Amino acid sequence: MHPLVAIGLVFLAAIAWTVTIVTLLIVVVKARRRPPSQVRRAAQRTEMPGSDERAA
Repeated sequence: MHPLVAIGLVFLAAIAWTVTIVTLLIVVVKARRRPPSQVRRAAQRTEMPGSDERAA
């Protein structure tokens, strides 16, 4: 592999990791800013209907 291609791939990988980390940090900050009542509602919406019947 040509050295410039290898350097380019490393550079692209670094950009991808940076974007991933920044996105995750933004999601965490937004989740922390939400009032607890909205967090509870969001958690209830994600539960599958009938999940409490399966647990019994």
